[in-house]
Amino acid sequence: MPEATTAFHNRIALVFDFDDTLAPDTYEALLAKLGVDPEAFDREKVGPLAEDGWDKTLARFYRIVEEAQGRDDLTLDRAFCQELGESIDLFPGVPEMFDHVTDWAHAIADDVDVEFYLLSGGFVDAQRHAPIAERFEAMYGAEFHFADDGAAACCRQMITHSEKTRYLLAIAKGVGVGGSNEPAEVYRDIPEAEWHVPLDQVIYVGDGASDMPVFELMGEHGGIALGVVEDSDGDWKEAEKVNPDRRVQNLAPADYSEGSELMTSLRLAVESMAKLVALRRRSQGE
Repeated sequence: MPEATTAFHNRIALVFDFDDTLAPDTYEALLAKLGVDPEAFDREKVGPLAEDGWDKTLARFYRIVEEAQGRDDLTLDRAFCQELGESIDLFPGVPEMFDHVTDWAHAIADDVDVEFYLLSGGFVDAQRHAPIAERFEAMYGAEFHFADDGAAACCRQMITHSEKTRYLLAIAKGVGVGGSNEPAEVYRDIPEAEWHVPLDQVIYVGDGASDMPVFELMGEHGGIALGVVEDSDGDWKEAEKVNPDRRVQNLAPADYSEGSELMTSLRLAVESMAKLVALRRRSQGE
């Protein structure tokens, strides 16, 4: 006889974008470290490739590697990326946010597992060295391939807008992502009871166009999506691209200080999911 209640998973997952969500854009920070003006670089170097049909992320990687290889005063290597990551200025309150979120969940369901993941279209080689890197269970993003001499040679991994949903499903199902050419495992049917965390116990926080497919996935499966805006005016640069299927539960400025709109939204989201976990726990022993 089939059970009448939903499978129980004693876990909540919070998945964050990085650039313009937890910190300023690492692409611009990388260019600044190279001594390059981001606007001019995009206009003169990346733009022509994009107009010729290149994927924008690949175009950026290609031009950045090209720029670095033409320089005698620096080497774009792992140490360069580490220095960049360690120098990242996080948005206000980000370092403390992780403990606050965990405390809010435990106040309702004291033994619930609270996990954090990073899912970024940006330069994860730098982000993995950010001051908060150790707080994440896993960090996914675009990566350089470093040649035998240690210098970045090309892009080895990228996460497109639509691919973010594949990574999110991998997190939820608890399966390995593998590689961009091996998506089959992610889409394999797995019984609900065997998932790592159901999507309706996932909170996603992101800022823009690269997060739209994830916002839609969250809406379809009962998860919670929060949008981060650049300033206190509450204007979202991607608002005109949002159709009803891709709307978020709330928009808030990128301020994680205690009592801010974003932290209040996170608290409500976390508490609602902790209550859902507590409710589902009551079905155990059925």
